[in-house]
Amino acid sequence: MYAIEKKFEIEMKLKKEMSNMAELKAAASRSSALAGDVCNVLGACEQRLQQLETAVLPLYGDTARLQQIHHNMERTVKALDHVINYYMVSRELADLVQAGPHTSSTDTLNIYLEALDKLAEAQNYFNKNNPQSVELENINQLYNTGVLKLETAFEELLNRHTRPLSPTTLMDMIALEEDSSVDSVSVSGSGPSSCGAAQAQAADTLRAAAAWLSAAGRPPVQALLTARAPAARQALNAFKDHLKARSVPHDPIMRAKNLLHRSDSTTKKTSKIQKVIEKRANKIIQKASQTLENSTGLALGPRRSVSEAYTEESYEALEEWEAMLAGSVAAALAKLARHEQRTLLGLVPLPRLPPLLAQILHDCFATLHQDVERACQRSRRACARSSCGASACWALLARLQRLQPDVARALSPAEPTVYTSIVNNCHMHCLKSLEEWVSGLRSDTFAGAVDGTVHQLAVAALAHCHTLARHLQTIGPALATDPAYARAAAALPGAPDRGAALLGLYVRKVLAQLNLVLRNKSEQYPDALKAIFLLNNTLYLLQGLQRSGLVEVLMTVEPDCEATYRDMIHEYKNNYLQSWNKLLAHTVLEEAPPAKLRDRDRQILKDKFASFNREWEECTKAQRSYSVPDPELREALKRDNKETILPPYTKFYDTYGSLPFSKNPDKYVKYSPVQVTILLCY
Repeated sequence: MYAIEKKFEIEMKLKKEMSNMAELKAAASRSSALAGDVCNVLGACEQRLQQLETAVLPLYGDTARLQQIHHNMERTVKALDHVINYYMVSRELADLVQAGPHTSSTDTLNIYLEALDKLAEAQNYFNKNNPQSVELENINQLYNTGVLKLETAFEELLNRHTRPLSPTTLMDMIALEEDSSVDSVSVSGSGPSSCGAAQAQAADTLRAAAAWLSAAGRPPVQALLTARAPAARQALNAFKDHLKARSVPHDPIMRAKNLLHRSDSTTKKTSKIQKVIEKRANKIIQKASQTLENSTGLALGPRRSVSEAYTEESYEALEEWEAMLAGSVAAALAKLARHEQRTLLGLVPLPRLPPLLAQILHDCFATLHQDVERACQRSRRACARSSCGASACWALLARLQRLQPDVARALSPAEPTVYTSIVNNCHMHCLKSLEEWVSGLRSDTFAGAVDGTVHQLAVAALAHCHTLARHLQTIGPALATDPAYARAAAALPGAPDRGAALLGLYVRKVLAQLNLVLRNKSEQYPDALKAIFLLNNTLYLLQGLQRSGLVEVLMTVEPDCEATYRDMIHEYKNNYLQSWNKLLAHTVLEEAPPAKLRDRDRQILKDKFASFNREWEECTKAQRSYSVPDPELREALKRDNKETILPPYTKFYDTYGSLPFSKNPDKYVKYSPVQVTILLCY
């Protein structure tokens, strides 16, 4: 039963599949028929497309050729218009160019510059394509006329807005150490703030004109040189005159110098009155000094007239003032160079800026060279006479060296060769001045003061060394360039500060020469005053070295210098005390007299007391005029005098003063030990 059902099911499936196969065959037949129809249609379309392509392609070629012809015609028309413009440019721009540029604003100037650009373009066209054209001559003539008018307008505008920097502006710039007054590029120097907009407008116009001229190969170098060089020179000269005007009226020493050296009618009329006043003043000073000598034993030293005092102080003031003036001129020149550099930026091409700036500042550098040379020569003349103001050139050299970076920046990228030569020249003068100062010590002909006080050379030498020490950073490197000082410094033991060691070598040289000169000058004095003279000067030098700190500098090359000076002071004290030996010799008898005095014994005692009295009076009279300015030394000498004189004289007085060797003892025994003590205390 199951098999029958299975067979029936299979037969039914077979019939269904055979039915499906019949349907598929019918669909395939229909598909083949449709495909054939489509192929026939597509073949007909392809044939028609081929026929269309054959007909259209020639038309495309003709269209492309027509488009190219049209494009060529447009280009030809444009080229013709362009060329026609070149032929017409001289006629169109003739009136504008002949009228010249309007420099009231940058916009109006640009119109003129555009016209010149058009002429330059036409000029290039004809030079390239038709050099023989008559139109080229017209364009060249018009272009050259336009450039000349532009250069003339540039010069006029530059001259109109170029003014020298005022002295007060330069002084402010130096005081502030910055170019605050020229932060923006200014052509006019300094002016009121209300003109700031006009100045900026003029600066922009000048830059535009200068840029066009530089691009055209005609930079306005000569115009800038002609305008800016006198302005820079006038600014520097006005600054110098301003300094002189400020210094002379307010400086009493400079005013005295002017009075002493003026030759006008006013001075001639008052010369007699001045001499009378000076004579009376000298008498008053002399009387006061005599009173002081009689009361204290001090003296005022050699007297100088009022004119001599003013003259000496005037020389020292002039040396310092000349150096100050030269240093101020150098500082003003550095600021002026920086100002000129900022002014020229944008007016000339950068490669041409350094040489132009050097030409503009040529006269200024020449002025600085003259001022530095004058200050150095005056300082060297002061060195020849060992003046206190001889070191002024070192202050000038230090200032010049401090300003050297500022000048180098202003002249960059060019080397500041002129300024460097000025600094080197000042450096050479400074080194020579050191040796000339020592030579001035040797050749000094002024005698010491009659009272044995401190000699002016000792004062000048100490002031000279102290001033040099203030410029140690400058003097050290300068002395290092001298082979002799360099070898001496290298031979020093240890590793001292090189700059201090070099200065110490020079200070030692000065003090050694000064000591020799003072010893030679001391030969004019008697023994006691000779010792006082050397003692005053040596103590003054030691105290001055200690007070100024120079002793530390000197100890780098002479460690025992302080002890050496103290030994010298002790030696001179002993020499001074030995001057009493002649007096004390009268208090000593070769043999004691007998109890009963003989005539010979009486005469010996009379001679001893009389000789003591005479020698004592002469010594006290002479030493009353001696001057010992230092109070401690004066009291020490009084104390030493007591210790030296009183013991032997007291013994002599107590032993023989009461003996009956004379009928009139008061004639011989004039001074008791108490009286001697009182006189020694004066």
